[in-house]
Amino acid sequence: MMKYKIAYIDEDKGWINTFYQTFKNDFEILRIVVNSESSVESILGQLLSSNLDAIVTDYLLEENAEVPFNGNKIVEEIKRIRPHFPIVMLTSFPTQAIGHTDDVHIIYNKNILSVENDREKEELDIFKSKIQSNITNYYRKIEDTNVKIETLIEKRNNQGLEILEEEELSKLYILFDELNPEGKDLPANLIHRDSISKLNEFVNETKEILEELKKLNQGK
Repeated sequence: MMKYKIAYIDEDKGWINTFYQTFKNDFEILRIVVNSESSVESILGQLLSSNLDAIVTDYLLEENAEVPFNGNKIVEEIKRIRPHFPIVMLTSFPTQAIGHTDDVHIIYNKNILSVENDREKEELDIFKSKIQSNITNYYRKIEDTNVKIETLIEKRNNQGLEILEEEELSKLYILFDELNPEGKDLPANLIHRDSISKLNEFVNETKEILEELKKLNQGK
């Protein structure tokens, strides 16, 4: 089975090594060390060009290095560009992270990586499963949205759509663009690549729909 590729971001090489050793059998891992030379823009560029399936970042990046930002800034930027993308924050300072992060459900305590007994191993296994499921669900959501769009387009071409269906189609286009702004193909184990319609076709369709809606609204 193909391994998903995840990035881990930290200023501490010890934690980066610990994360790598913990997850190397489950995921392909891109290790990103931040330092005083790093910027949110440079990290973002690296993340977006690395064909990732998920991102895990430390919160307190300024702890052991003169980094001018923390992990919540990376989360904010990723969420702005790809609001549904799987992202997790691991931190030794969860209370502080919660106070600076919009989505508190993505925050986990770093002590999850320190496995010393069966209960802690079980917690770590659950955490791994959550990351796997987050990624799988993300790709399924893209796939489901794509199928709904294709179904409505087929209906429009054959018998036409009701006004509510036209509005639903517009919303689906917007959702699809949010889910998949780079037009990224889904993993082959989830869907056949040739069944994915091209995003630029969707954009052209959307423009037509919005023009039609505008005419209908003006005619009221």
